[in-house]
Amino acid sequence: MLKAAFWTHAAIVVALSQAFAQADVERPAPSAQAVEQKLTMLDKVLNQSPVVARVAASNNEKARRHVASARELALHARTLTTMGQLRGADALVNEAIIEISRAQQLVPDPGSQQAGERARYAQLEDSVSALRRTAEIALPQGDARAAEAAQRVTAKVGELVQQATTLARADKYIEANRQLDQAVVLLLRDASARLAGQTIVYDRKFADRKEEFAFELARHRSFERLVPLALLEYRPSPEALALVERHVAEARELREAAEGVAGRDALLAIRKVNEGTDALRRALQAAGLVVPQTMGSN
Repeated sequence: MLKAAFWTHAAIVVALSQAFAQADVERPAPSAQAVEQKLTMLDKVLNQSPVVARVAASNNEKARRHVASARELALHARTLTTMGQLRGADALVNEAIIEISRAQQLVPDPGSQQAGERARYAQLEDSVSALRRTAEIALPQGDARAAEAAQRVTAKVGELVQQATTLARADKYIEANRQLDQAVVLLLRDASARLAGQTIVYDRKFADRKEEFAFELARHRSFERLVPLALLEYRPSPEALALVERHVAEARELREAAEGVAGRDALLAIRKVNEGTDALRRALQAAGLVVPQTMGSN
C-alpha cells in the first residue's frame, strides 16, 4: 500500500510538472546536464553523507521514512531522465532533497544541536533574570495571600534555576533548558496574575536623583525584556503585534532621550524613562499580559 501511495504521489508530481510546462512555455526546461548534476549530488547525500548515516543509526522511524521516500524519488527521477522527461525528473529530485531536509531536522547533528542549546541556555538565563528582577520590583502590598503566592513562585523558580545550572555544568543543555522554560512560564503567569488590576508601589528610597534614574532605567529594561517573552507566551494576532511594535518603538525613543539628558537634567530623564516604561506596559497589554493601569512611587 505504501509503494502504491508513493507511485501515485510520483505520478501526480510528474503530471503537475508537465501541466506547468504547458501553462508556462516561456520557462526553460532544465537541461539534462543540470538534472544529472542534481542526481549525482543527491546520490552522494543518500549514500555517503553523515546525515543519512545518522538517520540510519537512529531510532527515529519518521526520519527513516523520509530517507526511504527520498531514495524512491531519486530512483524514479533517474528513470524519467532516461525517458527524456526532464521536468518530471527535476521535480522529483527537488522533492527528494526536501525529504532529506525533513529527516535531518528530525535527527540533527549533535554538535550543532549542542551549540544551539548552549546559546538558547544563555538567552533563557538572561530572560529568567530579567523576569525575576521585574517580580522583585512589583511588590504585593497589603495582601498576605499574594505575598505568600509570590514567595512560593520565587522558591520554585530558584529550584528550577539551580537544577538548570547543575545540568548546564554537566553539558546537559537540553535538560537545563527544560528547567528554564518552566521557570519562564511560572514567572510570566505570576507576573500576569500579580500585576492584573494592581498599582505597583515602590518602597525604595533614593540618595539622589541619579540613583533614582538608575533604578527606573533598570525597571524599564526589565519590562523591555518581558515583551518578547509575552509574545512567545500569548502569540498575539498580527494586528496586536503591530500595536506592540509601535509601543516598543515609542518606549525605545523615550528611553534613549532619557539617557541623553540624564547627565544634565536627572528629573527630566526620570520622567522620560517612566513614560517609556508606560509605553512598554501598553505593549505588554497589547500582547496579552495584563499590567497595572497606574504606576506610582513612594
